[in-house]
Amino acid sequence: DYVVNFNMAGLYRIESTMFVKWLRKNLCNVDAFSDSSNAAAMASAFGKVIDKIDNQRVDCEKIGKELYENASATSSSSITTEQRQRYLREVVRLSTRLSDQLHSMRNLQEMLIVPSISQVVSASEQKSFNNKVLLALGLLESRVHLVGMHDAVWESGSEIEKQKFEREIPYVARIMIERWRKSLYAPKGAWALDYGVSDK
Repeated sequence: DYVVNFNMAGLYRIESTMFVKWLRKNLCNVDAFSDSSNAAAMASAFGKVIDKIDNQRVDCEKIGKELYENASATSSSSITTEQRQRYLREVVRLSTRLSDQLHSMRNLQEMLIVPSISQVVSASEQKSFNNKVLLALGLLESRVHLVGMHDAVWESGSEIEKQKFEREIPYVARIMIERWRKSLYAPKGAWALDYGVSDK
């Protein structure tokens, strides 16, 4: 429930209503590549990449809903052992499919979108957009997502990602993470993730 109906739903809502539009505004605009003789071709190419990412997001949303339905069905007391095993097999299949799609989306964004945004969009504009995202999520939801983001970064073991997190996330927010984990995050999602992550 947390992964699909809270975490993924919140992120997909931001992507569909804000992020994709922002990407198109900045990367599908010929003026963004005015220094290049192939500006029109570059803007068109980025449009296709963003279309692919958006289509994958829609697929992931559908897979997530189907995954949630099957996972919920496995806990029903009115089904047979055979039916439960069938639902569990479907959960495994859908989880693998979802993981593959998310991995593909991440690769596209890390290899093409992120480097391009850093080149054509000013740091102030990026920060302004981040603030708009936080406002759209709301105070409670943004704090819960921040705790989940922190844990994902620390579980990755990547020192580069840790440094990015510490550089981009304000100090006050970082020192509040453990308190938010206990008061906000644990009731929603601790059962789904490793609750023992720390900064040590």
